[in-house]
Amino acid sequence: MEKILIVSSSHKSKELLIDIVKSSGNYEVLSVDSGISCREIIKSNNFDLIIINAPLKDDYGENLTKFISKNTNSDLILIIKSNDKNQLHKIEENGIYVMEKPINKFLFMKIINAYIIHRRRYNFILKENEKLKKTISDIKLIDRAKITLVEYLNMSEDESHKYIEKQAMDLRITKVEVAKNILKIYEI
Repeated sequence: MEKILIVSSSHKSKELLIDIVKSSGNYEVLSVDSGISCREIIKSNNFDLIIINAPLKDDYGENLTKFISKNTNSDLILIIKSNDKNQLHKIEENGIYVMEKPINKFLFMKIINAYIIHRRRYNFILKENEKLKKTISDIKLIDRAKITLVEYLNMSEDESHKYIEKQAMDLRITKVEVAKNILKIYEI
């Protein structure tokens, strides 16, 4: 379940935003009322989306969005008063979506869902990336073991490859485990 954090100093606005978020999908919603509280909670929690209702009692929102951008990979929506457009371009350049008040409930629900769909694809890509990194790491480890067998036992590369495969089959373990065992024996 995706996690969404709402940051709003106004209790009434915070309740309205929570209601809109809950109406747009089955998301875990947390809320805080200041930039300081937001900074604290993101240290120990990962959020898919953070919605900031500016201004906050301790920050307009621009400094907080910069902090979040630098310290998390959460998507951000900053809600500002329509007369606060002077910093709009700077904020959007940092990859933060800016909405003007008053917000359209239907449009806001669509934007939240679009962000969550994007986040799901992003998380899938991250998982695939981690799998590929592990595969590459395993290949490097097996190759190191093959080179070690070539150096210490004068095997050819093909013989070392077949040796590792046979050991894995005979011992019913992975080639990575065989490679680790070889490296334990021959590398100091």
